[in-house]
Amino acid sequence: MQRMSLAAARRTAIAATGLDRPRPQTVTARHLKATFARMGLTQIDSVARVVRSHYLPFFSRLGPYDRSRLDRLLYTAPRMGVEYWAHAAAFVPPTTWSLFARTRAEWWRNDYGQRDPETGEEFRRLLCALLEALEGGPQTARTVAALVDHEIPERHRGHWGWNPSQVKMALEALFAAGAVSAAGRNDHFERIYALPRDVSPLLGDQPLTFGTADDPELGLRTDGSPRRRGISGTDNDVLALTRIAAQALGIARPDCLADYFRQLQAPTDEAISTLLETGELIAVEVEGTRALKWHAARTPRSVSSRALLAPFDPLVFHRRRIEWLFDFRYRIEIYTPAPKRVHGYYVLPFLLGDRLVGRVDLHRDAAAGVLRAHRVTWEPGEEHWDELVAELSEMARWLQVEAVDVAGTHVPLS
Repeated sequence: MQRMSLAAARRTAIAATGLDRPRPQTVTARHLKATFARMGLTQIDSVARVVRSHYLPFFSRLGPYDRSRLDRLLYTAPRMGVEYWAHAAAFVPPTTWSLFARTRAEWWRNDYGQRDPETGEEFRRLLCALLEALEGGPQTARTVAALVDHEIPERHRGHWGWNPSQVKMALEALFAAGAVSAAGRNDHFERIYALPRDVSPLLGDQPLTFGTADDPELGLRTDGSPRRRGISGTDNDVLALTRIAAQALGIARPDCLADYFRQLQAPTDEAISTLLETGELIAVEVEGTRALKWHAARTPRSVSSRALLAPFDPLVFHRRRIEWLFDFRYRIEIYTPAPKRVHGYYVLPFLLGDRLVGRVDLHRDAAAGVLRAHRVTWEPGEEHWDELVAELSEMARWLQVEAVDVAGTHVPLS
């Protein structure tokens, strides 16, 4: 078994995700496509404290770029990525979307309303009505709601105070089932729902089912059986998903590979065994921890990385992995009550070289034209103010604000 130091493993991980490369002078569509292919996905989140989160991983790797160019790659044909529940909400290549066959086939394991003993039948009619309405073209939940009728009473579902309408719940059920996809987002970051064929020819038509071929009403029963996994006779292509994850991560433990596309550990372990047999994965020991290295992963002798990372960046979204590799404990605190927050509201880890050296509570104050680092917390023995100010200044120019404020110190851009 090969042996690696933690420092070498960190450099391998940084190189695999593309954070070791010099930023280009001018970012082209080719750079954006290559970065997306290297990561394999980019996570989506509605919080726009700095900018919508899916834009940040591209900036971290490439520096300033035209966000409208990324929008065109994601939202116009031929689409580089489509939305799905791949790692939470995420953009993935259309070919990767096709690998989630069981996830789509077993959408009814979650009860969106189709099992309600009083309104389930009406909810199922609503699903069919929405599919018919989308035949006329893409719609948001708000606009398509005016095209369908239903008699289901609205109810509060206790989701952080957000009360999705029955139409929204039905559209999300159809989205999970792959019966609809997302053609884009509007100015309010609402999904624009569309039939899969109107998004990408690679998605194909997905029939809406409520159970298995042998038991077509399984997902409508309330006896607990719909909660069981793997009962549709259809499987995700976990081998292909694990292969993509292994390339994107460079070096990982088995739990890291399973987490990348939120797959179960047992089938991931089977995929790992296959990839070890083919030689695509290599077993390594990282200072006492057994790990797996992608056979083509590079391990640079040094890296000169400098990047602020979104909370949903692929390098850091599996928190246990960065605790292992970087000895860096990181938790997102957006939904933590303010008095209980340790590091701030929207905190970005700061990568410098091969270490995560600090945390920056960041906010783009558009009204004032300032990028504000409300709080900076350095790791012990790490204080790199000049490097941080340089990175914040580059981000501020990209975000088209006029100054940076670092913990109360105003830094105008030159």
